[in-house]
Amino acid sequence: MELTIEQALQQGIAAHKEGKLQEAERLYRAILQTQPAHPDANHNLGVLTVSVNKAEAALPLFKTALEANPKIEQFWLSYINALIKGKQFDNAKQVLEQAKKQGVARDKVDAIEAQFTTASRVNEPNLVEQKKSLTLLEKRKKLAEQKKQKKAKKYNLKGISPSQEQLNSLLEHYQNGRFDDAEKLSISITQEFPEHQFGWKVLGAVLNQLGRIPESVVAKERAVKLVPTDAEAHSNLGNTLQQLGRLDEAETSCRQAIALKPDLAEAHYNLGNTLQELGRLDEAGASYTQAIGLKPDYAEAHSNLGLTLKELGRLDEAEASYTQAIALKPDYAEAHSNLGNTLQELGRLEEAEASYTQAIALKTDYAEAQGNLVQLLTSYISQKKSSQPIVKADQEIKEINLNENASGVISNDKIIHLFYKSSNIIKKYGLDLGTQLSQTYKRNSVEFDCKRHMQIFNKFNVIPKFCFGCYKVQVEPRSVLELIKLFVVFDQIKLSENNTRKCMIEMRSEISGFYKGLIYCSSLKEAYQIAGYLEMVVKEKIGSGLPLAVKRGCSEYAIAFPDYKEINKSGAQLMNYNEDWKLIEEDYDSKNAIKSKSTILPSLSCLSLSDVLIIRNWIDYAKGIGDSSAQLLNQNGIVSQRTYEMAKSRLERHVWRELI
Repeated sequence: MELTIEQALQQGIAAHKEGKLQEAERLYRAILQTQPAHPDANHNLGVLTVSVNKAEAALPLFKTALEANPKIEQFWLSYINALIKGKQFDNAKQVLEQAKKQGVARDKVDAIEAQFTTASRVNEPNLVEQKKSLTLLEKRKKLAEQKKQKKAKKYNLKGISPSQEQLNSLLEHYQNGRFDDAEKLSISITQEFPEHQFGWKVLGAVLNQLGRIPESVVAKERAVKLVPTDAEAHSNLGNTLQQLGRLDEAETSCRQAIALKPDLAEAHYNLGNTLQELGRLDEAGASYTQAIGLKPDYAEAHSNLGLTLKELGRLDEAEASYTQAIALKPDYAEAHSNLGNTLQELGRLEEAEASYTQAIALKTDYAEAQGNLVQLLTSYISQKKSSQPIVKADQEIKEINLNENASGVISNDKIIHLFYKSSNIIKKYGLDLGTQLSQTYKRNSVEFDCKRHMQIFNKFNVIPKFCFGCYKVQVEPRSVLELIKLFVVFDQIKLSENNTRKCMIEMRSEISGFYKGLIYCSSLKEAYQIAGYLEMVVKEKIGSGLPLAVKRGCSEYAIAFPDYKEINKSGAQLMNYNEDWKLIEEDYDSKNAIKSKSTILPSLSCLSLSDVLIIRNWIDYAKGIGDSSAQLLNQNGIVSQRTYEMAKSRLERHVWRELI
């Protein structure tokens, strides 16, 4: 059975600790083939690479890890130490300044600065001598190269370019998927003929296929430098830069490719991908349309045009694009899954289920399609008898009676039995599933548009007007067992407006607390009414002493605007909406696509497969922070290494106090 990414990471870490470096490297690279920017895999592979004295090769890995998650302190330290080992002191100092701003611990900063002092003392006396030696070496190398070139000219340039046989063999290895052989031969060619572009071009493509994206960039940049007029090389480089999230550079490369060769469909497609990630959806759509005009059978361009149209809220057109992609390429699993997402927003749930099921049938380890199907089932009960294991497991889990566990005080034994029973259903169907989610939702059909509000806040440091009328009742369980009990309570309580509610583990490093339950309210009056009711229910079902409070909006807002969190129960609030911000919001909305109304599916009142997968993450989190109640749930091993490590890192900023 295929490993999940989390399992592969966990096994890689274990092999790494045991000194089985080849096995660890294989597992890390397997992860990067699926998720090139995976922060932990990049970082751990970088650490491994440094340990075998290849600090320079580790630099792009550490950089990618840092760009993916700059909040992990160790990523900064590893990157800086590798720069120092590579004697890139100026770069190391620049990165150290960035690390200070990010909040890296002062004692660790001091230790690194001490390394700079030591290194400068060691290297300073020999600087002139090294320079002279290097200059002499360069002269000898230049003379040898001149002699080589003269000799090559004499023999019809023999030795300057690889033989046709070598080039054919390299191309054959690549086209037949023999990437290890292709890598070895392309490295050999680039070493013997460093000025010949083809070897670098293929090496870049091979490394991309092997999931070694940061290394691929280096090879592709060399290919562009050797032949600046090669449009395809610029386009390939742009595609790889986009995968690494270096979007401005990616756009520049793609536009250079188009300037050199306006009819290169792949360059327009790659530009579309970059513009889509930059949020410039209209431009992205135009690029995909241009690519399709140049190459009408370009299934990937049709599919990604569908993605853009869906983001623009043009759901019927998105459906048509996906359908065309599937007609051109019936085994295109990604297009089937994306079609499912659009059908779900159109409210055609049975068709959405069929699309997800088809995507998984075509690509059995397709985690995204599996996740999409799992999420669909939180709001939908399959109407047909299904042979799909995810659907069957979800149906059985939904049959577990939560009312049974919510009558009277919810005991620890009831929660342990609930988790044991649902976990066994997952095992019964042989499901090797994980999730990146950490919050269970019970939604109504109201759209909060939180993504839009947070984007405005992050970009302009402005709190949107909507958020001044958004209140929430917050409960803070004191153990993972209490969090699961609160989940059961939230599922069972009846509220007149069926308010959206969620249970969560706190993952944001700057926000205090560990376990939380939230009920969203549209007015302060409603919030206090629900708070009074909830306090009684929580005391009856879980026990006394759980902190409960009425709060306003997102916690991030109060960090930037402390007065925002202050709530006056009667009368004017200390902080109100600044009307000057209205123009900023209007300008943002005019430049960003506003989706047409899509169907908002209320959550079903029951336990779902999605809930159980998220609860497994909660247990890993509990283990990470040292919550002893997690041991009662008897979950073997760590399911989500990412969640576990993030929980452990929280203890550097926040103190966990065990419930006694």
